[in-house]
Order: sequence, then C-alpha cells, then structure tokens
Amino acid sequence: MKTMWTAAAALAFALGASADSHEIAAWRGETLMTMVPDYTELGEAPAGISVRRGVLRPVKYRTTPASLQLSECYDRVEWDVEGAPCIAEITVPRTAKPGIYKWGLMDIRVVDRELPPAKDWKYYLDLWQHPWAVARVAKAKPFSKAHYAAMRPVWELLASAGQKALTVTLLDRPWNHQCRDAYGSMIGRTRKADGSWKFDYSLFDEYVEFGRSCGIGPHIACYTMCPWGNKVNWNDEKGEPVVVSAPPGSKEFEDFWGPFLTDFAAHLKAKGWFADTYISMDERAPKDVKIIADFVQAHAPGMKIALAGNRKPSEFVGITIDSYSQYLGHMTPDFLAEVKDRQAKGFYTTFYVCCSPAYPNNFLSSMPAENFWIGAYAGMVGLDGFLRWAWNSWPEDPAKDGSFRGWRAGDTYLAYPGGAPSFRFLEMRNGIATVEKLRILREKGLFADEIAALSKRYDYKEAMANKTNFVKLKEDTLKLVNR
Repeated sequence: MKTMWTAAAALAFALGASADSHEIAAWRGETLMTMVPDYTELGEAPAGISVRRGVLRPVKYRTTPASLQLSECYDRVEWDVEGAPCIAEITVPRTAKPGIYKWGLMDIRVVDRELPPAKDWKYYLDLWQHPWAVARVAKAKPFSKAHYAAMRPVWELLASAGQKALTVTLLDRPWNHQCRDAYGSMIGRTRKADGSWKFDYSLFDEYVEFGRSCGIGPHIACYTMCPWGNKVNWNDEKGEPVVVSAPPGSKEFEDFWGPFLTDFAAHLKAKGWFADTYISMDERAPKDVKIIADFVQAHAPGMKIALAGNRKPSEFVGITIDSYSQYLGHMTPDFLAEVKDRQAKGFYTTFYVCCSPAYPNNFLSSMPAENFWIGAYAGMVGLDGFLRWAWNSWPEDPAKDGSFRGWRAGDTYLAYPGGAPSFRFLEMRNGIATVEKLRILREKGLFADEIAALSKRYDYKEAMANKTNFVKLKEDTLKLVNR
C-alpha cells in the first residue's frame, strides 16, 4: 500500500490538492472529479449527494516517439472498484441545499449557485470522434447494432463535457491514413454511365441521429472538401471503386462536389439539419479555402464553413468562416482582438493543440493540471472553446500502451474503450466547468477585478515555455469561482 499511497499523493499534489486537503467545493448541478485519499475510510456518500468511486489504472507509453524506454501514467479510470490511487466523481443535485456535507474525513461544500447541464454550456467543445476505431476494438461490423452499442458509452462520456460537434465524413480517408484505423465515408456515391450521380444518405442520417441521442451536437462537422492528397472516390454502376485527384478549382473538383453540394443541401433542409451543418477544413491555405468557400456558396447558398488554421481570420480575405479554431501558439493579441467582432456576428472562435506544443497539452506525460489549464484557457481570454483532433483515435490497445507511431503518447485519444474516461479528460472537463462558472459570475457582475487579474495569468507564452505554475493557477482559479 505504501507504493500506491505515494502514487496517490503525487497525483493529489499535481492536481493542486495536498494530501491533507479534505474540502471539495461544488455548485448545485455540478459533476466533478476529485482525488480521494486512500488512507481513510469514507463510508457512504452524504444523503442527497451522488458519488461514484474508481481506481486509476496505469498505462504504459514510450517516453518519446523514438524511445524504447517505457514509462507509466495513472490515466485509465475503472469505476466501481476498490483500490488506489482512488478518485471520485461527485454529482450535486440542483435541489441540494448549500452548506457542508460530511463524507468521512472529507467535506463537500455546496456553493449556493447553480451550474447548467452540460448540454446547455456556452463553451464550444469539439473533440473529433472516430467510429471505425471503436468497431475495430469491439470486433464489430461498422455501424452494426454491436458497433453502436460499443460507441454509445464513449460518445455519452464526451457529451458530459458539453461536446457541440459531431464528426462526420463526406468521403473515404479525409486525413489519408494517419490513424491506426482509416476513416470511411458516411455517404454513398454512385456515378451512372450517363454521368449523373446517386447519393445514399442512409448511414449519414442514422449516425447523426445516433450522435444526437448520445447528447452530442447540435452541430454536424463534415470532413472534408480538401482531403489530404485531394483524392476523392465513388463507385461506378457496376460497384467498382473509382479514385481520382480533384484539387480545388479543377474540373474534377467541380464535377465531384457540385452535384453533391446541391443534393446534400436539399437533403439537409428536408431533415431540418441545414443550419447545424458545417463544411469543415483544417490547416489549409487561404487560396484553397477561398476557392472552396466560394464554390460552396455557389452550389449550397448559406452553408456554413468551419476551419482550423494558423493565422487570423481576417487574413482569409473575402471568406466567411462561421467556426474558426486557432493553434495555441498563434494566439496573439491581434488575433484575440478579432474575436469579439466575430462573436457579435454569431461566429465561433476556439483554439486547438495537437502534437504540439510540448506544454501545455493532453499527453500521457503532461501534468494533470495542464489539462485543467487547457479546459479553462478559452474562457479566461474570451474565446468560445477548444478543439482537438482525436477523442478516440486509439492505438492497438490503448489500455496497455498509449504509444502510436511518431505521436506523443496520448495525443491520439482522451477516452478508453467501453467509455472509461482518461484522468486527462476528467481534469479538462473540470476546467471547462470552471470557466462556465466564470461566465455566470461575469454575467452577474461578480468579482470583476479578481477575474481580470486571474485571466492575465493565463498567458499562453508562459505556459508554452513551461513557466506557468499550473497547479497553483488551478488552485487559485477554483478558489475564486467557488466563493
């Protein structure tokens, strides 16, 4: 037990709570994760408070992509078992009375403020989902009943953080084959001998309805009209596959995408989904984005555009980008100055991290409090939320080894098969909930000076240089929002 307690104490410290800290603060309606000291008997949860206990299981990973050396991270949560390091997920009902609730030697302090359900959070979370990874691990035929059953707990876990976008694919391998499992198309295409097209939306419709039933949405992020390598595909009348190169602006591009966009827009309108749908792109030059955006508006007027990029939105001249995500390392004052104007127009502006920066990030090697920082950062500087490329792009066996090719371990996923959360995700979710509280406090005009001073400490340059005390900053942020 000594070894386990040492691990638990280290995690508690990394989370910003000492081994002697016994108070947990929560708003009415809040669900949060906290470390539990494994040296004390806590007994039953206080009446009226829901508590789920679990154990953190170690996951091995390569310390660097090229290293043969393996390390361990206590990251995979296994619920409803005894052991250590121990964590708890605490849910305070909206009807709970404010005050102190005793749980063994721990106190749960219920703050007299209410946090809305995650589906109503203003925070724009967009973690890209990967259905085919679930099918492989579950040994299920893609989009069979068994596959949907295996996806549901993973997708519902994501919804618990207020996920706003469902990731769908318009063609095979939009990102080539960068993951362990290739993405397929959710829309069937057949080109007849006379050159006309037949589109099959049955899987697309089924999947969108499934995602919404899990609590994800309402937005539908469609990838992509600029696949890596510009390869597009369809079947001919005999069912034979056809693959061609269709760079933006080419005749092949126009022949492939023009009829589809017209038909797709009509289908979305018939389903009532048109206003929720985005043609999504990532890290493309303004020239290509302009060609695609103009083409979309010519064939599907009013269709929204989403883009993850690395420059100011104003540099995409003549393009309306309804949802834009900026790499953290380009989060300049000039960029942030454009955000309020975009928000006034009803546009979304988020930030993203991926295989970089080294700090802060969601890697298995990242400090737990870095994940809290990532969840909280957007709300601190006036952005709408956060994007990440991989919710569940699993390596061969993510519960045993989080390493994958040249990526930093953990870069490709934040959830485990079966719907087991990562410790990293739960910490990030705590950060997201915290800035939702901050938004409510701002709207009420409370603690304005303190919030302004705190926000200045969320400096991305300091964080990327690993000069931020992530643990202390998290501790001070929680103290402020839980007054």
